[in-house]
Amino acid sequence: MNKFFYNIAIAIPLRQTFTYHSNHKIKPGIRVKVKFGTRVKLGIIMEVIEKTEIKTKSILQVIDDYPAYSNVELNILRWAANYYHHPIGEVVISFLPSHLRQVKTTIEKQIKPLKEESTSYSFEKKLTKQQFKAVKELSKLTGFMPTLLYGVTGSGKTEVYIRCISKHLLDNRSVLLLAPEIALMPQLEARLKNKFGPLVGLYHSKMTPSNRYRVWNKFRSGRLKVLIGTRSATMMPAPKLGLIIIDEEHDSSYKQQEGFKFSARDIAIKRAQTLKIPIILGSATPSLRTLKLVEEKKFGIIKLTKRITKKNPPKFSILDISETKVTSGLAPLAIEAISNILNKNKQAMIFINRRGFAPQFICSFCEWKAICNSCDSSLVLHYQDNRLICHRCDSAYGVPSICPSCSMEQLSFIGTGTEQLEMKLKELFPKIPIYRMDRDSTKKSGSIENILSNIHGSQSGILIGTQMLIKGHDFPNLELVVAVDVDQGVTSLNSSAIEEMGQQLIQVAGRAGRLKGNSLVLVQTRYSNDRNLLHLKSGDYLKFATALLSERKLINQPPYTFEATIKASSPKIKTNQDFLIHTKHLIDSSRCFVIGPIPAIQSKVRGSYQHHLVIQAKTRTLLNSILIDLTQQLTNNKNKLFNKVRWSINVDPMEF
Repeated sequence: MNKFFYNIAIAIPLRQTFTYHSNHKIKPGIRVKVKFGTRVKLGIIMEVIEKTEIKTKSILQVIDDYPAYSNVELNILRWAANYYHHPIGEVVISFLPSHLRQVKTTIEKQIKPLKEESTSYSFEKKLTKQQFKAVKELSKLTGFMPTLLYGVTGSGKTEVYIRCISKHLLDNRSVLLLAPEIALMPQLEARLKNKFGPLVGLYHSKMTPSNRYRVWNKFRSGRLKVLIGTRSATMMPAPKLGLIIIDEEHDSSYKQQEGFKFSARDIAIKRAQTLKIPIILGSATPSLRTLKLVEEKKFGIIKLTKRITKKNPPKFSILDISETKVTSGLAPLAIEAISNILNKNKQAMIFINRRGFAPQFICSFCEWKAICNSCDSSLVLHYQDNRLICHRCDSAYGVPSICPSCSMEQLSFIGTGTEQLEMKLKELFPKIPIYRMDRDSTKKSGSIENILSNIHGSQSGILIGTQMLIKGHDFPNLELVVAVDVDQGVTSLNSSAIEEMGQQLIQVAGRAGRLKGNSLVLVQTRYSNDRNLLHLKSGDYLKFATALLSERKLINQPPYTFEATIKASSPKIKTNQDFLIHTKHLIDSSRCFVIGPIPAIQSKVRGSYQHHLVIQAKTRTLLNSILIDLTQQLTNNKNKLFNKVRWSINVDPMEF
């Protein structure tokens, strides 16, 4: 009887595949059960090999008759594991719906054969001259050519997407549209379903496992032609994928920060390159990385510089609050501006990227501060829940009535969050509807859709929200935006903070004045002379980004250098430091620049201290070569110190 040998990816933290045998031929991409040590594990067949010199175990069971991934998709996943230096098994499993990650399986959970359904679709709608030109140019794209669709807020990027999608549907090809946040999906879904009906599906983490599996199978089989998904949808199998669209391509949410630290944007670009298909990256505030690639002619660019309403963009006003007494974070001039807008029966928005009631809870007598027991984070006061909550690990504590340190009754809070703003504005404007959108107010299924529906159904009102409120939404009656607490972007040690601040301010400004123009954006700050804020005052994002790129080039910082971090995590600071010092000696410093060990900005999380080495190299190829070398040394090192830490690699980190 013939023996067939297979390299199998298993979801364990080891950077390799494992060889098993079977008496049957099995296609790559199929799920199997295997014995690993004393446990039964789920595996994915990665490749067939002719022979092996090692002793192999038999595959226990073939779960499916049809592959979960095609050979092309498996190659992209191999690339992702190598690029991000992450265990291949965890990479391959991470893009499967949870139903397919389990060893226990029923017949109805098995992968069904491909059964494509063809369609034809057309529609008519008048486009602006710029939209028409953009659609014409994008429709000409054949093969792999990443193209930035730079469109100012309100310029009609979504309508351009729809026209491009239509072309591929007429060719019986499918389209993957990635969105950075679940909050953006209801609006995109409504627009696309209005055109393409039941051919459109959603895929995101708030769906039930059963629904996620159904959508996964429908898109894979061709019964769904258009998939709108968050980063977990990046590798959704598709029989005839013709186009990938990345909406809000600049958004940091595309980068996963825990576990497999991948960028959905970059894997999507690799997928388009492998399949030789077009990919569109849309944004009003493109990332510096993308603008650099446009500058180098590696990416194309198409511009939409005018709003479809032909109205002027909002005016920026920098409001210096360095010597101003604020009320729940709002300056008197801001409150007056809100009152004036409400008197005109219009809407105002308050953007503050802090949820909860107040970010700090302290004793004013002995200076005790409420800190999470597991992290070094300040506990955030949540008034309605009467809890102090850590926004890092979600630990919750009761709110003390006396100081735990000195027993005095002088406890108070510092700072402002969305919850506090909502309460204060209800007090100031008791007859005005107020809508809050943040992680706390959108926990329930359907809550995002309800909030957005209520906003659109109201002529006047106040909108309060974190960054989930400022991206891609269209609020026709919004004529004033107040940006609160933007100084984090000015003062943060994070290298990406200034870029992100600029993107957020331009994005939040873009929600206002879409229908009638003459809108205003008030930016409250204690750093009114900051050069980056002054660049943004013009409302011209490209001017701001160009200045920032010039500065980065001068000091040789990303995107003009390529970075990775080695993170060490353990219960003891010294253990981290010893490990990273040892690791630093393993790196050839003549090939790169190494910084550290340095504590992470969030230096303790869930009981473990976090420290980094930062590695900078002149080219991506060089950085990858250094990391391959280092990974091998760290994996094979017998030093007992290495058993005391958890270490990981983060390529192209967004935060430290």
